[in-house]
Amino acid sequence: PLKGVPSQDDVLGVVNHIDQMVTLLMLELRDSNLHSHYQQGNTATHSPCLEYLLSENLLVKLYDWSIHTGRFNNAVRLEQMKLYELLISYSNALLAHEPVTRPLLRLLEECANDIMPLEVEKKLVVLLNQLCVVLMQNMALLDLFFQPNAIGKNKFIIFNLLIPYIHREGGVGQQARDAMLLCMSLSKKNDEVGLYIADSNICPVLATGLGGLYSLLPRKLGIETDDWYQLTPDDVNDLPALMQLMNSLEFCNAIAQVAHPKYLFLSGDIFMMLIGFSWLDPRTARCTTILG
Repeated sequence: PLKGVPSQDDVLGVVNHIDQMVTLLMLELRDSNLHSHYQQGNTATHSPCLEYLLSENLLVKLYDWSIHTGRFNNAVRLEQMKLYELLISYSNALLAHEPVTRPLLRLLEECANDIMPLEVEKKLVVLLNQLCVVLMQNMALLDLFFQPNAIGKNKFIIFNLLIPYIHREGGVGQQARDAMLLCMSLSKKNDEVGLYIADSNICPVLATGLGGLYSLLPRKLGIETDDWYQLTPDDVNDLPALMQLMNSLEFCNAIAQVAHPKYLFLSGDIFMMLIGFSWLDPRTARCTTILG
């Protein structure tokens, strides 16, 4: 058991060791012959570093230690995410190993209940995106991350962690939206996932986002040409608020193309409710006429 919070030197020492382990793993995993050999089945021989990582439960021990690091927790959390990113990129079959998946799930569950710095958020979204790609490629792994008997967000932790980021701008938001589309695609392939997502708060989140973006539209358009009658792509690009709204609508449309039928039924009701409220704003008629 730990005696008090580790010092900064202790944390730096562990972080350095993790960096060295990542470097050694990368060197070993670059051996294409070993990589091909491993891909033939889970029973293949691991590289020495990877074998030690798994047999000694290093990821479990690292997580157990990290939760006691106090103000250094995010630094250690970031290093853990880098390590998982490397392992998953090497082979998604590693997720079938409990010494990998169990501490990964605990790490994700911890992230769901915390506020993190931007650097950690970026790495988290990258990891979530990576996991979604893996689940689409190997549906057999879905049972590890979708747990119907779990409580709250932990039922489908990947999906729930993505929700706060889908309205973000920049690379973080785009990766989160790409990953969310993959989650929606999963929902169409698995009824339990589909029903869970349909009963989640994703529909209100998307509708609220659209409403918020709509409220940011300018009240007047500074058009100087007398024969102007509709918005062009160039006009949209010149209006950042409108471009964000159009991008959000495109995202919602993309979700509609791949989502579970029950989600489509619920989202249709919410979208019509949103449209109904928007008609209370006199700007809507003018904008609709212009866009039409």
